Amino acid sequence: MHIERAFAIKHANLPSRLYKYRRFSKEHFDALRRNVLWLSSPDRLNDPYEASVSFDLDRFSVEDRTPQEFLDFMTTRKKTRRRSKPQPLVRPIRSDQWRRRIFSELAEEMEAGPKEALLTYIEAFFKQYHEEQIRRMSDAFRRGFSVLSMSENCSSTLMWAHYSDGHKGFCIEYDLSSLPPDDLLRRFCFPAFYTKKRRDVTRYLTRTEMTDFNNLFGLFMCLIKRDEWAYEREWRIVDSVGARKANREIAMPIPSGILLGLHVAGEKEAAMRTFCRRQKVPLRKMTQLSASFELGILDVPL
Repeated sequence: MHIERAFAIKHANLPSRLYKYRRFSKEHFDALRRNVLWLSSPDRLNDPYEASVSFDLDRFSVEDRTPQEFLDFMTTRKKTRRRSKPQPLVRPIRSDQWRRRIFSELAEEMEAGPKEALLTYIEAFFKQYHEEQIRRMSDAFRRGFSVLSMSENCSSTLMWAHYSDGHKGFCIEYDLSSLPPDDLLRRFCFPAFYTKKRRDVTRYLTRTEMTDFNNLFGLFMCLIKRDEWAYEREWRIVDSVGARKANREIAMPIPSGILLGLHVAGEKEAAMRTFCRRQKVPLRKMTQLSASFELGILDVPL
């Protein structure tokens, strides 16, 4: 809950340079001229598990009602034809425990065989229902946030291949660490967290006391990535503006440098030289090293 202390730690560890890999398309070059980049909702990114959440509805608490009390509650709710405001639980019980107790009471006189078959059917029904609720919540997360991905690594051969047109594109360098800590670009720029397992958010959603609830947990979910993406060394600017405004341009500071890929065509390199000379932005180019698989960097005269 010490959010500002956490931000201070993050600010102190923000890389001095972050990079955005680009293609030499008309849209990307125009965005460079206008100092803008594009925020995208996670559902439009290339990882199908972006901002997807996992939780266990069986661990949620419900009101411990008798079968008749539950029927009366549902009848009243149906008559109102709208969702009523959630009320504090007077007799909380875990959802799975309540479901099994009610079933036992209703099926008390059933024979063992049919009773077991019915219980199996009910559990299968609720499993399917829970999976649908998880999918809906993940879809809401994936549509409702905005993400701008950058990397602290400008010399990844894989990223040049994947995101910069097979080394024929360019890479924009930004110095967000020079911005004041309260600048929104710097404040909401976070490192990705690489993990082997999906994050279970049940513990966040089942809190009965909200005094210690960190409302940035949704933003945190946008930072969880499967560990096979770790080579990207990603940092993200994340905003929670809602689905209607999730995909939009964002103004960026003047680049602190531009890097050209290994295989940039001559006319495109000339165009970038002209741009950097006019904007007084340093220009460099990637080069192959003779003794390793690493990429080197050479200054390009303007």
